[in-house]
Amino acid sequence: MRSPMVLAIIGAAVCCPLVAQDAMKYGLKFQNVLAENDKVRVVHYTPQPGDKTPVHSHPNYVVYVVKGGKVKYTLPDGSTSVSELKTGALYLKGPVTHSDEALDPVETIIVELKQ
Repeated sequence: MRSPMVLAIIGAAVCCPLVAQDAMKYGLKFQNVLAENDKVRVVHYTPQPGDKTPVHSHPNYVVYVVKGGKVKYTLPDGSTSVSELKTGALYLKGPVTHSDEALDPVETIIVELKQ
């Protein structure tokens, strides 16, 4: 018989979303905070092909594409997708947990809307 604590941990892992992980904690050279306060954070994202960001989370956020290209995204369940970011495009995104890999050199401005 499993203890109530083990069952609670298993239940939390199955039922609840992953705990938010901050991409800035990795200290990656292609991600720089341009501005931040208690409501928003603005990140300049400039990866080259092959640059990867480990698993991280975003709250609601906005992406402005300065220079377009392809980026591969991997979700926690292992599924992947490749997105072609279009130069000049503006994307409104909901909360997400993913990892990413640049397939092309891209440049974006990411505005995270803190809860």
